[in-house]
Amino acid sequence: MKICILEADRPAEAFQPAHGTYAGMFERWLGAALPEARFSRIFVAGGEALPEDPTAFDGYLITGARAGVYEDHAWIAPLMDFLRAARAARVPLTGVCFGHQIMAQAFGGEVRKSKGGWVIGRQEHALTDDGAALFGAGPLAALSFHQDQVVTPPAGARRVLSNAASPNGGFRYDFPALSVQFHPEFAPAYIRDLLVAAAGIRVPQDLAQTALDSLAAPLDGERVAKGFADFLRAHSLAG
Repeated sequence: MKICILEADRPAEAFQPAHGTYAGMFERWLGAALPEARFSRIFVAGGEALPEDPTAFDGYLITGARAGVYEDHAWIAPLMDFLRAARAARVPLTGVCFGHQIMAQAFGGEVRKSKGGWVIGRQEHALTDDGAALFGAGPLAALSFHQDQVVTPPAGARRVLSNAASPNGGFRYDFPALSVQFHPEFAPAYIRDLLVAAAGIRVPQDLAQTALDSLAAPLDGERVAKGFADFLRAHSLAG
Protein backbone atom coordinates (compact mmCIF):
# COMPACT_ATOMS: atom_id res chain seq x y z
CA MET A 1 0.00 0.00 0.00
CA LYS A 2 1.53 3.31 -1.12
CA ILE A 3 0.63 6.19 1.19
CA CYS A 4 1.81 9.72 0.39
CA ILE A 5 2.17 12.23 3.22
CA LEU A 6 1.47 15.76 2.00
CA GLU A 7 3.58 17.97 4.26
CA ALA A 8 1.82 21.30 4.77
CA ASP A 9 4.56 22.41 7.18
CA ARG A 10 7.56 21.22 9.14
CA PRO A 11 8.34 21.95 12.78
CA ALA A 12 10.55 24.92 13.55
CA GLU A 13 14.18 23.93 13.05
CA ALA A 14 14.88 24.20 16.78
CA PHE A 15 12.47 21.31 17.43
CA GLN A 16 13.54 18.98 14.62
CA PRO A 17 16.66 17.44 16.24
CA ALA A 18 14.57 16.09 19.14
CA HIS A 19 11.27 15.45 17.38
CA GLY A 20 11.87 15.16 13.63
CA THR A 21 9.39 16.27 10.97
CA TYR A 22 5.62 15.95 10.90
CA ALA A 23 5.94 13.28 8.22
CA GLY A 24 8.27 11.32 10.47
CA MET A 25 5.81 11.62 13.36
CA PHE A 26 3.05 10.25 11.13
CA GLU A 27 5.14 7.34 9.94
CA ARG A 28 5.96 6.34 13.51
CA TRP A 29 2.36 6.75 14.70
CA LEU A 30 0.49 5.16 11.79
CA GLY A 31 3.17 2.70 10.67
CA ALA A 32 2.76 0.56 13.78
CA ALA A 33 -0.94 0.00 12.93
CA LEU A 34 -0.40 -0.18 9.17
CA PRO A 35 2.85 -2.13 8.68
CA GLU A 36 2.07 -2.87 5.02
CA ALA A 37 2.23 0.85 4.15
CA ARG A 38 5.12 2.25 2.13
CA PHE A 39 5.31 5.96 2.89
CA SER A 40 6.38 8.75 0.55
CA ARG A 41 6.56 12.45 1.34
CA ILE A 42 5.83 15.58 -0.67
CA PHE A 43 6.73 18.87 1.02
CA VAL A 44 3.87 20.85 -0.51
CA ALA A 45 4.52 23.98 1.55
CA GLY A 46 8.16 23.84 0.45
CA GLY A 47 7.25 23.97 -3.23
CA GLU A 48 7.47 20.27 -4.11
CA ALA A 49 5.09 19.28 -6.89
CA LEU A 50 1.90 17.35 -6.28
CA PRO A 51 1.27 14.24 -8.41
CA GLU A 52 -0.29 14.96 -11.79
CA ASP A 53 -2.44 11.87 -11.31
CA PRO A 54 -3.97 11.40 -7.84
CA THR A 55 -4.11 7.64 -8.41
CA ALA A 56 -0.30 7.51 -8.30
CA PHE A 57 -0.76 6.58 -4.63
CA ASP A 58 -3.26 4.39 -2.80
CA GLY A 59 -4.06 7.10 -0.28
CA TYR A 60 -2.95 10.47 1.08
CA LEU A 61 -2.45 12.03 4.49
CA ILE A 62 -2.34 15.82 4.93
CA THR A 63 -0.36 17.10 7.92
CA GLY A 64 -0.89 19.99 10.28
CA ALA A 65 0.53 23.45 9.60
CA ARG A 66 1.01 26.82 11.24
CA ALA A 67 -0.66 28.41 8.20
CA GLY A 68 -4.37 29.07 7.97
CA VAL A 69 -6.30 27.61 5.05
CA TYR A 70 -7.66 31.11 4.34
CA GLU A 71 -4.17 32.65 4.04
CA ASP A 72 -2.71 33.69 0.70
CA HIS A 73 0.09 31.15 0.33
CA ALA A 74 0.91 30.10 -3.22
CA TRP A 75 0.63 26.36 -2.43
CA ILE A 76 -2.80 26.36 -0.76
CA ALA A 77 -5.08 26.77 -3.80
CA PRO A 78 -3.24 24.05 -5.80
CA LEU A 79 -3.49 21.72 -2.80
CA MET A 80 -7.26 22.27 -2.62
CA ASP A 81 -7.52 21.62 -6.36
CA PHE A 82 -5.58 18.38 -5.86
CA LEU A 83 -7.87 17.28 -3.03
CA ARG A 84 -10.89 17.81 -5.24
CA ALA A 85 -9.23 15.81 -8.01
CA ALA A 86 -8.50 13.00 -5.54
CA ARG A 87 -12.13 13.10 -4.42
CA ALA A 88 -13.27 12.74 -8.04
CA ALA A 89 -10.92 9.76 -8.48
CA ARG A 90 -12.10 8.27 -5.15
CA VAL A 91 -8.57 8.08 -3.77
CA PRO A 92 -8.72 7.86 0.05
CA LEU A 93 -7.83 11.08 1.83
CA THR A 94 -6.95 11.51 5.50
CA GLY A 95 -5.92 14.62 7.39
CA VAL A 96 -5.24 16.10 10.80
CA CYS A 97 -5.55 19.67 12.12
CA PHE A 98 -4.69 21.82 9.07
CA GLY A 99 -5.33 18.71 6.98
CA HIS A 100 -8.80 18.43 8.52
CA GLN A 101 -9.43 22.10 7.87
CA ILE A 102 -8.19 22.27 4.27
CA MET A 103 -10.22 19.20 3.35
CA ALA A 104 -13.33 20.87 4.77
CA GLN A 105 -12.56 24.14 2.98
CA ALA A 106 -11.82 22.40 -0.34
CA PHE A 107 -15.09 20.47 -0.17
CA GLY A 108 -17.30 23.50 0.51
CA GLY A 109 -17.03 24.14 4.25
CA GLU A 110 -15.63 27.17 6.05
CA VAL A 111 -12.68 27.59 8.43
CA ARG A 112 -12.04 30.56 10.71
CA LYS A 113 -10.20 31.37 13.91
CA SER A 114 -12.17 30.17 16.90
CA LYS A 115 -13.84 32.84 19.01
CA GLY A 116 -12.80 30.72 21.98
CA GLY A 117 -9.09 31.12 21.23
CA TRP A 118 -6.48 28.42 21.67
CA VAL A 119 -7.37 24.76 22.12
CA ILE A 120 -4.26 23.10 23.51
CA GLY A 121 -3.17 20.12 25.56
CA ARG A 122 -5.02 16.90 26.24
CA GLN A 123 -8.67 17.03 25.20
CA GLU A 124 -11.44 14.43 25.53
CA HIS A 125 -13.90 13.93 22.67
CA ALA A 126 -17.32 12.31 22.51
CA LEU A 127 -17.83 9.93 19.60
CA THR A 128 -20.84 9.71 17.33
CA ASP A 129 -22.02 6.32 16.11
CA ASP A 130 -19.82 6.82 13.02
CA GLY A 131 -16.90 7.65 15.29
CA ALA A 132 -17.43 4.63 17.52
CA ALA A 133 -17.49 2.41 14.43
CA LEU A 134 -14.05 3.77 13.52
CA PHE A 135 -12.34 4.14 16.88
CA GLY A 136 -14.26 1.96 19.31
CA ALA A 137 -16.72 2.94 22.01
CA GLY A 138 -16.08 5.44 24.78
CA PRO A 139 -14.57 8.95 25.02
CA LEU A 140 -11.37 9.51 23.09
CA ALA A 141 -8.41 11.49 24.50
CA ALA A 142 -5.90 13.21 22.21
CA LEU A 143 -3.59 16.21 22.03
CA SER A 144 -4.60 19.50 20.42
CA PHE A 145 -2.74 22.68 19.47
CA HIS A 146 -4.83 25.00 17.31
CA GLN A 147 -6.83 28.22 17.03
CA ASP A 148 -8.58 27.66 13.69
CA GLN A 149 -11.81 25.69 13.51
CA VAL A 150 -14.14 24.28 10.89
CA VAL A 151 -17.15 26.50 11.55
CA THR A 152 -19.33 25.24 8.68
CA PRO A 153 -19.05 21.55 7.71
CA PRO A 154 -19.11 20.67 4.00
CA ALA A 155 -22.21 19.05 2.56
CA GLY A 156 -21.99 15.30 3.03
CA ALA A 157 -19.53 15.45 5.95
CA ARG A 158 -20.57 13.15 8.81
CA ARG A 159 -19.30 14.20 12.22
CA VAL A 160 -17.33 11.43 13.98
CA LEU A 161 -16.33 13.22 17.20
CA SER A 162 -16.60 16.53 18.99
CA ASN A 163 -16.20 18.41 22.25
CA ALA A 164 -17.17 21.87 23.45
CA ALA A 165 -13.91 23.42 22.22
CA SER A 166 -14.01 21.65 18.82
CA PRO A 167 -17.63 20.99 17.84
CA ASN A 168 -16.56 19.87 14.36
CA GLY A 169 -13.65 17.81 15.60
CA GLY A 170 -13.69 15.06 12.97
CA PHE A 171 -15.46 14.14 9.74
CA ARG A 172 -16.00 11.11 7.59
CA TYR A 173 -16.93 11.47 3.93
CA ASP A 174 -18.30 8.90 1.52
CA PHE A 175 -15.87 9.59 -1.36
CA PRO A 176 -13.89 8.36 0.86
CA ALA A 177 -12.11 10.64 3.33
CA LEU A 178 -11.48 10.90 7.07
CA SER A 179 -10.09 13.79 9.10
CA VAL A 180 -9.67 14.93 12.72
CA GLN A 181 -8.85 18.28 14.27
CA PHE A 182 -6.53 16.96 16.98
CA HIS A 183 -2.98 15.58 16.63
CA PRO A 184 -2.79 11.81 17.20
CA GLU A 185 0.76 11.85 15.81
CA PHE A 186 2.12 14.27 18.44
CA ALA A 187 3.97 12.94 21.46
CA PRO A 188 3.45 14.76 24.78
CA ALA A 189 7.15 15.72 24.77
CA TYR A 190 6.67 17.70 21.55
CA ILE A 191 3.61 19.54 22.88
CA ARG A 192 5.53 20.24 26.07
CA ASP A 193 8.39 21.85 24.15
CA LEU A 194 5.94 23.90 22.06
CA LEU A 195 4.16 25.13 25.16
CA VAL A 196 7.33 26.04 27.02
CA ALA A 197 8.47 28.08 24.01
CA ALA A 198 5.06 29.74 23.49
CA ALA A 199 3.99 30.39 27.10
CA GLY A 200 3.47 34.07 27.77
CA ILE A 201 4.29 34.92 24.14
CA ARG A 202 1.87 33.24 21.71
CA VAL A 203 -0.16 31.45 24.38
CA PRO A 204 -1.29 33.02 27.69
CA GLN A 205 0.79 31.74 30.59
CA ASP A 206 -2.14 30.35 32.58
CA LEU A 207 -3.57 28.50 29.57
CA ALA A 208 -0.16 27.07 28.74
CA GLN A 209 0.27 25.83 32.32
CA THR A 210 -3.14 24.15 32.30
CA ALA A 211 -2.21 22.40 29.06
CA LEU A 212 1.17 21.36 30.45
CA ASP A 213 -0.53 19.88 33.52
CA SER A 214 -2.79 17.79 31.25
CA LEU A 215 0.04 15.99 29.46
CA ALA A 216 0.59 13.26 32.06
CA ALA A 217 -2.86 11.72 31.54
CA PRO A 218 -3.38 8.76 29.17
CA LEU A 219 -3.99 9.24 25.44
CA ASP A 220 -5.76 7.12 22.82
CA GLY A 221 -3.30 7.45 19.96
CA GLU A 222 -3.27 3.70 19.29
CA ARG A 223 -7.07 3.62 18.99
CA VAL A 224 -6.96 6.45 16.48
CA ALA A 225 -4.12 4.80 14.54
CA LYS A 226 -6.11 1.57 14.28
CA GLY A 227 -9.13 3.50 13.03
CA PHE A 228 -7.10 5.31 10.37
CA ALA A 229 -5.37 2.06 9.37
CA ASP A 230 -8.66 0.17 9.06
CA PHE A 231 -10.12 3.03 7.01
CA LEU A 232 -7.16 3.05 4.60
CA ARG A 233 -7.22 -0.74 4.25
CA ALA A 234 -10.94 -0.69 3.47
CA HIS A 235 -10.67 2.03 0.81
CA SER A 236 -7.11 1.89 -0.51
CA LEU A 237 -6.70 1.63 -4.26
CA ALA A 238 -4.31 -1.25 -3.51
CA GLY A 239 -7.34 -3.32 -2.53
